[in-house]
Amino acid sequence: MAHRLSRRALLRSSAALGGLVVLSSCAPAAAPSPAATAAASAGAASAAPKATKATGAWVALTSNQMLWPVALEAGYFKKYGQAFDLSYVSGSNNAMAAMLGGKIDMTSVAGSAVVTSAAGGEDVVLIAGFVNKMIFRVMAMPGVTSIDQLKGKTIAVTRIGTADYFAWGSIAKHQGWKLEDFQFVAANDPPGQIAVLTSGKCAAIAVSPPNNILAQKAGAHEILDMSTYNEPEQNVGIAVTRKYLTDNKDAVTANLKATIEAIARWKQDPAFVKTVIGKYLKNTDPQFLDIGYSAYKDVFPQVPYPSEEAFQQVINETATQKAKAKDLKPAQLMDTSILKEIEASGFVKKLYGQ
Repeated sequence: MAHRLSRRALLRSSAALGGLVVLSSCAPAAAPSPAATAAASAGAASAAPKATKATGAWVALTSNQMLWPVALEAGYFKKYGQAFDLSYVSGSNNAMAAMLGGKIDMTSVAGSAVVTSAAGGEDVVLIAGFVNKMIFRVMAMPGVTSIDQLKGKTIAVTRIGTADYFAWGSIAKHQGWKLEDFQFVAANDPPGQIAVLTSGKCAAIAVSPPNNILAQKAGAHEILDMSTYNEPEQNVGIAVTRKYLTDNKDAVTANLKATIEAIARWKQDPAFVKTVIGKYLKNTDPQFLDIGYSAYKDVFPQVPYPSEEAFQQVINETATQKAKAKDLKPAQLMDTSILKEIEASGFVKKLYGQ
């Protein structure tokens, strides 16, 4: 299976396929640990679930993208009758393009990708929100000890227009600056950002956990934890086109159930989750795995609703680059109808033995 590829081979394959790398189409169910008993037994239906198929992509080499891999490795898609082909597509913008082009059905992206697409006239919505707050850690090399030193300096981002890029808009706002007070260089992914940082070609980077550990081991140190801002921001969730949502309710329902059960497994079974993180992010360093797990244990909500307040923050950020974004309303960028049905059924409570 493709998840056995080295990261270098995976990224070469990504380029050859226009950014799309199939990781797995059907992973076997993993034996649950005692800590996951409630999650593993919940959701059993009186009748077999309706069989569905779907394709999806995760987009960044970070732990907040690991819910679908956890669900896949645990066998939850199969449990809910879904044959789910999970792929890696490098970058939110590439994944959205793949979805809008019909290559995949859904993708795990930040709210900024949804806002950007909607501002361009696309009818896309977030149907779940896993991270609804600021989470980035700003890392710098020795010699830079404060955000105050970064005005006018070069910042390495994954790509212009992605979530880590817009994070600098929030930083600028807190500093009383403008986004234009930074210069940006695109580094493709977190390892690329770290390489640019350690080479001295930029002054700082913003990465989500556990990539702050990678940067730290490369000689960098943290100068800002953006979670201390304690502000809403619509980060990772599940995006689909509204047409797909309307035409494929059974497939969306099965996917959301598998994902919600993966959240429960995350909260209840750290050993299993760390194994998945290590496998998909190609890193078994204990500190990397510990932070990759713990950073999101209390951030992922039991019922993953996206947030209107958090979406408004992203709209405001995106509008600085795309004027049409300012006319968007959070309500038009999210559809939680199926999520509400799942919650009302008592499905989530059963996962937690309530």
